[in-house]
Amino acid sequence: MVDEDHDNEAESMNHETEHEGERVMSRADGAAILREVAAGVEEGTIHIEGENGFTVAVPEHFELEVEYEATDDEAELEVELEWPMEDGEPVSADDEHG
Repeated sequence: MVDEDHDNEAESMNHETEHEGERVMSRADGAAILREVAAGVEEGTIHIEGENGFTVAVPEHFELEVEYEATDDEAELEVELEWPMEDGEPVSADDEHG
């Protein structure tokens, strides 16, 4: 029975795709990657190369969140783009936040 439960969990997660990578780099290298992401946003398709590479279609309108957190021993800046999906395809976000 335990195996069946595990299989069901795996099935329910089949619709979620996640790619993540992190490494230490110079400001120049980080800026180059951010420029590639920005160009992809502008063109409508982001291409990230490498071992964990991926391609993402970006709709015309999306939600952008920028978050900065700092403590005595660490700082974190996150940039997040979010939009709805319908049948596996990106859909432009509505401007519900005014």
